[in-house]
Amino acid sequence: MSTFRNVCSVSRRATVGLLAVAALTLALSGIATAGEIGSGGGGGGVVKPTVCNPVTGLTVKTDATTSDTGIGSLQAVYSVKPCVNGQALTVTTKVSEYYSPSVVVYEDAGATVGGKFTVFGIRTRVLYTVTVTAYDAATGAQAGTLSTTAVAVPKRI
Repeated sequence: MSTFRNVCSVSRRATVGLLAVAALTLALSGIATAGEIGSGGGGGGVVKPTVCNPVTGLTVKTDATTSDTGIGSLQAVYSVKPCVNGQALTVTTKVSEYYSPSVVVYEDAGATVGGKFTVFGIRTRVLYTVTVTAYDAATGAQAGTLSTTAVAVPKRI
């Protein structure tokens, strides 16, 4: 009986020792990943500059009330605000199939800066990508873009 107690006592001590080593290893690896001690930082990171996106909002609603035909509609409302006062922007809006991006069902390269549009005749149960892209009118460089996905799902009766 005393041999059994000694074996259990030794195995408990070994387990506690292994757990202590594991905890110490984890603690030291945490310090290593947070940054070297004395490197001048307390685990902080690189400060990234904030980038302004002039496309500030995009909301999409779908309607599949004509579900017996398998055709629905999609309405998008978007807002675009220049990042710099006086900056002139041009806007492009586009709706394409998510899984077949070459299938474009709507595109307007001269869209208004902030507005809405409706696309009729979209297929129900098909995932679409709605994208609004703003360009700097002076340089033609892309200033920002915002995309979302939408699908027109018929309601069950």
